[in-house]
Amino acid sequence: MIQLALAAMTVLQASTITLNPTSSPFATARTAVVTEPIATSPEHIARARVALEHGDFDVARREFVIAVAIDRDEGKLSTDASFGLARVLFAQSYNREAASVLERLAADASTAGDVDTEAKALLDAMWLNIDAKQRSQARADGWRLRELLTDKRLSNETRKRIISHVR
Repeated sequence: MIQLALAAMTVLQASTITLNPTSSPFATARTAVVTEPIATSPEHIARARVALEHGDFDVARREFVIAVAIDRDEGKLSTDASFGLARVLFAQSYNREAASVLERLAADASTAGDVDTEAKALLDAMWLNIDAKQRSQARADGWRLRELLTDKRLSNETRKRIISHVR
């Protein structure tokens, strides 16, 4: 809900809104028409990466949050935006929140049938949960990773990455 509100605020701040009177002179309601295009997820990701390079973590975080919300609203898997957001949260020492973002991505990837993204997100989330002293959640992530290792759809590259980090 908050993500959607942030996205809406950013769109309204970036767009010019003109009010047009309705056709009836007696109507008191007016309709708002956005005259500029709404920014897409890749545009927000690009802005976030620039902000991250300049050390402006608050702007980077906001832009990644908006990109994640846009992707989810469009029914897309928000891989780049979610990993970017987790990176920013980790840089700000919000490891528990970063792990939560990646666990949400893993759940979305599982629903979409993308086992590679699910495994990569869980691997990073597990590490972040260990660092945040969330042992039970890290254990749950580890068990799910073990299950994913048996999945034939998992790429060899991802399988090797998991094995090298988990064992």
